[in-house]
Order: sequence, then structure tokens, then C-alpha cells
Amino acid sequence: MHCSLANTLAIAVLVFISAAGAHESSHHSYTSSDLRCPQGSHPGFVHNSYTYLAPLEKFTNITGSFFDIAWYGGCTAVIKIGTDNVPGATRGGPCDGGVFNETLTACIVHPDALEYTWRGKPSTYLLPNFPPVHFGYAETLRFESICGGKATYIDLITHWCTDDQSGAYNTWYTIHMETFQALAARIAAPVLAGDCPCACSKIQTVCRPMICRGVEEFHCKKRHQRNKQGMAGAT
Repeated sequence: MHCSLANTLAIAVLVFISAAGAHESSHHSYTSSDLRCPQGSHPGFVHNSYTYLAPLEKFTNITGSFFDIAWYGGCTAVIKIGTDNVPGATRGGPCDGGVFNETLTACIVHPDALEYTWRGKPSTYLLPNFPPVHFGYAETLRFESICGGKATYIDLITHWCTDDQSGAYNTWYTIHMETFQALAARIAAPVLAGDCPCACSKIQTVCRPMICRGVEEFHCKKRHQRNKQGMAGAT
């Protein structure tokens, strides 16, 4: 994320209030990400999901530390309090003309998934071509292994309280898109559109791995048939 804006707007400071505190169960605590906003501000959210043809570990090698946030929008945590990846850990630093301060409320680390939930204290952020937007927020980010370990599904939802719902939506949507496009490009992971890829087994030399559905499957089989006919004619 970069800060550049010629046009400034006066935006009232908002107070960030959660919809519910930590609800204790017999074994675990749960902190709701649903927000109850103060008068003059409104709740909102943006949800994005992505699928890429790359194993989960390609992503978690980069994103596996709550304290290391440089990959997410280019901001660097200069304040690190607590134990990494343990709820209660806090990260913070300058970012886009404001200061971010985020506390981890939940974390799941598993060979097949990585999930973080955190809350950010209210701050004002500036993105190129957008007016300044002030909000408090909570986010849940999940990386999940799919397609037998060949691909990764990414799901991210951001909740906020703000007096500029449109501005907040545009800001976060832009952050999400730019972040995950850059992350995928960094590990050369192509977008996975549709179903899981098939390996084409014995015909990999004829057709590259592709989606085993419809027209693609038909062309894959036709190439294999032509190759077999050519080999038979050569004997």
C-alpha cells in the first residue's frame, strides 16, 4: 500500500466497539468479529476469495507468521508484543499515512490450513486515488489446501465501522486484490478457474494438466488418440 492523496477530507474520529466480547465455552474462548458501531458510523464488510494452482505450503512459507505482515499491503510491523501466532499477540506500525495496531484473537495452524482472525484499532488510511478513510476493523483470513494438495483456496472477510461505507469498501477491496495478485505472482501461482486439475496420467507429453471437464477433456482425449495413431503408423 502506498500513500498519495492531494485531496483531504475532514472525517470524524470513530470509536471501535465490538458486537460481543469474548464468549467463554468449556474449552475455548471466542471473540466475535461482528462489530457494533457507535452513533455516526455504520458497519460494513467486504468478502473476497481466491483459488490458485499451487500447494498450500507455497503460501504459508510467506504468510505463516502473524508478526510478518510485509506481504499484506507492504506494511511492516515495527511493534511486536506477545508470542507469534498465539491469541493476544499484537503487531503495529506506520501504514498508508496512518498507524495500524492489530491484535490476534484466533489462530489455527494445521498442515492443511492456516487461519488468522485479528482486530485493528481505528485509524485513517490513504490510498492512491481514494479519499482518506477512517475505520476500525476485524479480519479473518484463511488459507486452505484443496485438490489433493495441488491447489490453495484463500478466503478473507473484513468487517469495519466507518462513516464512509463506500470509501471503506473500495479501500479494502483494492487492498485485497492487489495483495493476493502480488502474492500469487511472487510464487508463480496461476489462477485456478473451475474444478481441480487432472494430471492426464500417461498423456502428459500430449496435453498439459488441465481441467477434466467438457471441451478441455474432449480435446485432451483427441490429442491422445492422434498420438497413438501416429505411433501405430510408425511401426
